[in-house]
Order: sequence, then structure tokens, then C-alpha cells
Amino acid sequence: MVSMVVFALILAIILGIISNTSMLTRRAGDRISAFQAARAAFDTLAANLSQATLNSYWDYDDPAAPQKYRRMSELHFLIGQAGTAPFPGTPGTGQAIFFQAPLGYSKTPAIRTMNDLLNSCGYYVEYADAETLPPPFPAPPARYRYRLMQALNSSEKLLVYQSPKSVDGLSGQTWVSGESSVPLAENVIYLLAWPRRSPADDSQGTSLTDSGTFSYNSRENADDDPQPATAHQMPPVIQLTMVVLDEASAARICLSATPPEEVNTALKDLFETPGEDAFKQDLKTLQDRLAAAGLSFQVFSALIAVRESKME
Repeated sequence: MVSMVVFALILAIILGIISNTSMLTRRAGDRISAFQAARAAFDTLAANLSQATLNSYWDYDDPAAPQKYRRMSELHFLIGQAGTAPFPGTPGTGQAIFFQAPLGYSKTPAIRTMNDLLNSCGYYVEYADAETLPPPFPAPPARYRYRLMQALNSSEKLLVYQSPKSVDGLSGQTWVSGESSVPLAENVIYLLAWPRRSPADDSQGTSLTDSGTFSYNSRENADDDPQPATAHQMPPVIQLTMVVLDEASAARICLSATPPEEVNTALKDLFETPGEDAFKQDLKTLQDRLAAAGLSFQVFSALIAVRESKME
């Protein structure tokens, strides 16, 4: 009987170890899978952003009475605060970024092989329920999550050349629609798109964002004389940073239609002022706050060179 009791105790210990190991392995696998999906989304965003173009050109300031040449473009490069008109997304989740790039996406079979077709493309973070299937399928239980959204319109919907005078900001063009906007990755709680010159030319990264925000508008003040450096030009570099929770952390706090207070508190008063020193301090503060809240996360960050930028 003593032997049986000892054997039972050993068996219980072994089963407990196996159960704990299995649980830890499953959690580790979930984290790896979640962060792999986020890494793939980050790489997609970076690759598309690096191809952004404005197709800018020089033309007379006034064709009827020309005095000088000025930079012109029908295309647009925009960065603004997500959830602040006219940008989509959830307020407080960083920047929304929109641009055109030769991504070759078309819904017309005959021209799908034309890889240099222009597309309007954008990225932003949105907190919402998962999309539900159309009737007659029953709606699944609500599943609220932060998601990195991609708005990619086919070349057939590139309207900038059809009525360039009507394209002002996001109006006049269908940047975002139910058809074009899809989630790329879940549990992305913050996206920072910081337009800047190369670190060699501007170590603090404030020369293009000295207004106190990370916004950028290639058409803002483009009619001024002289034109600002940003007029119909793209920034040479985008500091791209993305903060992602693991699924276990997200499932624990994303319980209602209101963004969780844990994330709101962690992001409060951060990334409001451009600058290398401020960025590093804000990122450290965010990491400390998320860790203090018991949230598991990962940060992806890279300097993305915009290859078509002509800015000196």
C-alpha cells in the first residue's frame, strides 16, 4: 500500500509537470504565432511604404502669365492622428498614413499582370468587434480587438487623375471603404509613423515635424511662395514603430466596445512631441507601463527609406 501511495504521488507530480509544460508550450506557441503575424504585417507595411510616390514634376506657376517653375503633383502623401478627421482609426492609437504606390493591385483580370499600376494605400489602428458574416449566418459572440487595418484600393478606384482639383486631403477619393479596408494583424495597439530626414542630416528628426506633431501633408501650403520643403514632396525617411500585445493579454483586457483602460493609461501623454530623445524616453515609459499592467507585448521599429523621395 505504501508503494501504491508513493507511485500515485509520483504519477500526480508527473501529470502536473506535463500539464504545466503543455500549458506553457501552448502559451509560448500562441505568442510566437501572434508576433509572427504582426511581424509579417509590419514588413508588408514597410515594403509598401518604401514604394510610395508622388510623381512630382515642374510646371509654370501660372500658364497664362508664367513667372517661375513650381513643384506639382496630383498624388498625395498624408500622415495624421488616427481618429481625427479626416483620418480613420481609433483616437489615441497613433498615426494614420496614406499614400499612392505602384503596387499593381487590380480587380480586372486583363490588367492584373501590370505590376506598376498605381494604388492608393493606407494604414491605421482600429479598436472594434470582428467583422461578422452576412445573413443567414448567425452573428458570432463579440470579439473586440485592436487591429492594424490596411486600406488598399484597386487601380480602377484611383481617382486622383480623373478630378485632381477635387482631391483635398482625404475628400474626393475613396481611401477607405468596406470593400478596401481589411485587418492585417490583431492586437496592434499603437502605430507611430514619424516623417523625418535621415539621421545623418537631422539627428533629432525634428526638421520636418517642428510643429509639435508627427503630421505630414504634401499639399499643405504648396501654393505659398516660396514653396515649403514639404510641398509635393515626400519625407526621405519614416520612423515606423508598432506596439503589439500577445493574444492572452488582449483577451484579458479587450472585453467591451470601449478601448481598455490599461492601454489608454499606458499610452497617455506619450509620443506628442517629435525628437529622438523624446521618442526613446516615451518608448521606455510605454514599455514600463505595459509591463507594470501585466501585459505581454513586443515592439517593432525600423527606419523606412522612401525611395522615390526627392527631398534634399
